[in-house]
Amino acid sequence: MRSKKTLLILSLTMIFLTNAYSQGISISETNSAPDPSAMLDVSSTTKGLLPPRLTSSQRIAMSAPASGLVVYDTDFNSLFVMTGEGWMRVDYGDKWQKDEDNYLTYNQGNVGIGITYPEAKLEVNGQVKINGGSPAEGKVLTSDAAGLASWQQGPLSILGNAQASGYSPLVSELSFVVVPATIELTETANIMIHSTRGLGTLTTGVTTGLLNLFMCYRNTNGGSITTLGPGIYGLRIPANTRIPFSLSYSTDPLPPGTYQVGLCGTCADPAQWNSNEFSYTTAMAYKLPSGTANLSLNNQQTTVRGSDSVSGDAGQSSITGNHPEGLFGGEPQKPMKPGLSLEERLELLSQENEIIRKQLSEISRTLKKETQP
Repeated sequence: MRSKKTLLILSLTMIFLTNAYSQGISISETNSAPDPSAMLDVSSTTKGLLPPRLTSSQRIAMSAPASGLVVYDTDFNSLFVMTGEGWMRVDYGDKWQKDEDNYLTYNQGNVGIGITYPEAKLEVNGQVKINGGSPAEGKVLTSDAAGLASWQQGPLSILGNAQASGYSPLVSELSFVVVPATIELTETANIMIHSTRGLGTLTTGVTTGLLNLFMCYRNTNGGSITTLGPGIYGLRIPANTRIPFSLSYSTDPLPPGTYQVGLCGTCADPAQWNSNEFSYTTAMAYKLPSGTANLSLNNQQTTVRGSDSVSGDAGQSSITGNHPEGLFGGEPQKPMKPGLSLEERLELLSQENEIIRKQLSEISRTLKKETQP
């Protein structure tokens, strides 16, 4: 009789275990059915779920822990989950907190990205990309008084440079008297220009006709020549004389486009200017930071070589002298001696072009000093 009762209990137990395995198991104080999506449903209003408690050494020493395995590390006082790649500490509610406005904060220690032991509140081992604040090439990240950072133009952004040399004829109407340099602006920017041309006459006993010189630019997309500054009017030289003329000037901000720049002018009698040399023109595109729009950059000067003076008419600017100094001082420029060969003259003009390069470099350094906060 006892063996029959025992057999009946075992049979009922097997039936219960089978149903429990196929439908899930519920452990509760109210004998409620398990949730259909759960294999194990534990519910209580007075008690919790206590996972296995291990020390760190015991957790690490576990043999082939399954992915998803959860243990409580008594050394860290924290839950750990095996991710398949290693143990991950579960600390969301302890350090990372997200409020009702979805602001995520970290309230303990330092945060490291790509580094094991960060030494600052945030330390990143690698590049950081910031898309906000209008980023662009050449900009620097700056802060306002409240600490809000944004991308701004640096003290001086050099966007490009160009140069040109060669021979061009003089004509009576306004035109380039040099081979202009061509420079492309990919964004609104200024252009600093320095241009030199050797001009003269071989006509005996005849003083040249009046020459008016300007610094100019022209948009290659059908634009006309635009003069910069007041210009130098009424220039003339005596017979059998040749003098290099130079002007330096900076444009106002110009819109994106491709521009020709250089020395230009008008001439009353081009045929009298019949002893001319090659020209050299250098251009530099730059952009100033915001807040420096009133900074004056223009420096216009005509450089004279030779022992004869050059005069100007009409009450405008005039130039005279034997060997004036360069744009920023320095050694006086040497006169161009008569009777030089073409190769020697080209060498002298090449040396002057090198002086122009140095002058533009000095301009750039000066601008940086004046625009630094």
